[in-house]
Amino acid sequence: MIELYFAPTPNGWKITIMLEECGLPYRVVPLNIASGEQFEDAFLRISPNARMPAIIDTEAEGGPLSLFESGAILMYLAEKTGQFMPRERRGFYDVSQWLFWQMANLGPMGGQASHFVNYADTADNQYAKNRYLKEYDRLLGVMDYALRDKPFLAGEYSIADMACFPWLLPYKRYGFDLNNFPDLKRWYDTLKQRPALRRGVDVGKDLRPAPGTLDDNARNMLFNQDSSRYKPG
Repeated sequence: MIELYFAPTPNGWKITIMLEECGLPYRVVPLNIASGEQFEDAFLRISPNARMPAIIDTEAEGGPLSLFESGAILMYLAEKTGQFMPRERRGFYDVSQWLFWQMANLGPMGGQASHFVNYADTADNQYAKNRYLKEYDRLLGVMDYALRDKPFLAGEYSIADMACFPWLLPYKRYGFDLNNFPDLKRWYDTLKQRPALRRGVDVGKDLRPAPGTLDDNARNMLFNQDSSRYKPG
């Protein structure tokens, strides 16, 4: 059984997509990040970064195994099941480079775009909003270019595609039209037809607060974190 510590975000949906695609049994353990549950010692022992997703594989070889960071979790689940990650060297690194690209580029830039579009005060964030929306646009172009001559990012459907797909879900909210990226749109529409992927992105949608509904305490907990969160008392 996989215990999945989860918040309904693109990083969380990466893992639920993979779990659904692999058919692995899992149990969702939601944490209320707006109230600070991610800084409780019990969770920090699993995820020192105080971020989700994180997992405990209760049936891992050698005893229960905990992991944090979505990229590492995807690689672990792929190895555990022998699915969605090539075993041969060239294919392994082809998938790996796109997974790491998502972790270093599409995820961080999409996350910052989301923050400045959905949560930051409008009075003083226009530069930041423009900065991250332009970078998000560039990254959509990267994917569109890469998909011109292949159906999926690494040739065959893999954890790289699962990692990237959730970060495209808010594209309309950011003012983008996928018709401007025809090969990316073809990829996006293809993935949307996968029943397991649809089940994965449906997990926890009812747990996500709508933009604009956070009170001051929740905003402070989410957006004003520093090292003091790790100090006793």
